[in-house]
Amino acid sequence: MYQDRIEYLKRAIKSTYKRYTGERTDGKATLSDVAKFFSIPIDEERMDDYVITNINYFTPSIEITDRKTDTSYTATYTGDADLLNFSGEMNFKKVVSISPLRKEEALYYISDEIPIITKMTFTEGEYDLVFEREMANSVGIFSTDGVKMSIRYVQNLVCDGRNVKQPLFNRIYKNGYKNKVYDGSFEQTYTYGPQYYIRRDNTQDKYAYIRNNTVIYGINELNKKGYCDYLYGVCFESTDIPTSNYFPLNMHARSYPMLNDANIKSALMFRFRTEDGVHHSLQVYKGKNLINVMYHSKKYHYEGTYDEEILANEEYVLPTLFDGTISSEEIQSVLSSMQVKIDNNIALTIISNELNTFGTKIDIRKGIVQEELDPLSPKLFIDKSFDEISALVSANKDDYFKLIKEQFETAIDANKALEKGHSKVLKP
Repeated sequence: MYQDRIEYLKRAIKSTYKRYTGERTDGKATLSDVAKFFSIPIDEERMDDYVITNINYFTPSIEITDRKTDTSYTATYTGDADLLNFSGEMNFKKVVSISPLRKEEALYYISDEIPIITKMTFTEGEYDLVFEREMANSVGIFSTDGVKMSIRYVQNLVCDGRNVKQPLFNRIYKNGYKNKVYDGSFEQTYTYGPQYYIRRDNTQDKYAYIRNNTVIYGINELNKKGYCDYLYGVCFESTDIPTSNYFPLNMHARSYPMLNDANIKSALMFRFRTEDGVHHSLQVYKGKNLINVMYHSKKYHYEGTYDEEILANEEYVLPTLFDGTISSEEIQSVLSSMQVKIDNNIALTIISNELNTFGTKIDIRKGIVQEELDPLSPKLFIDKSFDEISALVSANKDDYFKLIKEQFETAIDANKALEKGHSKVLKP
């Protein structure tokens, strides 16, 4: 059945093209009719501006040029879904358009007119600013159950004689759906990526979910000179979820048995090491009437064998301020108590930054405070068409590249991260 469908499309493309050129007289067809087989957009009010420069029927493909906008289109039926790192049967159409302003790549199922994933790239010097939207799909091993918008800052390099791309800064926002009903959101900000073409001194990878109308905030990685050698952590506004599914890469739910206590409503857990070699751990659990706080720090000394020096061993309780899950006010109560208990200023700063971030996300979810979105927030682009994105970025290209560079530099600089940032106002 599948191969029959492909063969039918090959014949249909060939006959439509021959009707367009006049080689067949048993019907009429336009360039737009041919382009529809390849999901190439044609402005039918100026059809004379387009020309088909190449077409192939055996492996269906086409090349079209828009002479007015100096845009070239290439489309191919393929089994190589490279935008999703998948290869299989010829189920897809890959469409690439290149103009003086940007490059756009889109992947479709052969029979669909809505792309599975679209990627638009703007280039300035050796850097790319990339916008990518992925729709719900089940291509390859992994499935996507929502709409995901990614914005990336990429450096183009030559490594060992090859042209390569080094991701520098990545921002992701996703709206999830279950049975076509909104099921929460996911966002992530991280530096670099799996490629290692340049030296990486400082890194970070932070994420947040909204699940069951509660916040999950996590840190897969945080490594900044003068700040901390590493930090991992996760905060659950509510533990009434499968918490083990949301742990960061270097932490495990089995190490925190109190999560299994039915009386625990909220949980906050961190592990980190400061540059003085001190290892820190913090656990905060909110129960019905009390908030349990456990902070420990230690240092290892090596003199033939490792000796452990305990520096802090604080375990105490605080009263709850409200019923239910933890609030930002209760998080501030925890922080106030820790200012008395902890004499390590760097550790206090690290803990304060992460807990304040978590508390703010709770207040945003509750509608107590309004979220401040900078002009490169993926949330602002997830519902925009790529024509809108192209027009917006093209009108503000220098400003957008300057802003993404600043955001990357802030992400890898601990001192900049502590400063209050200001969003740029860009032209509409």
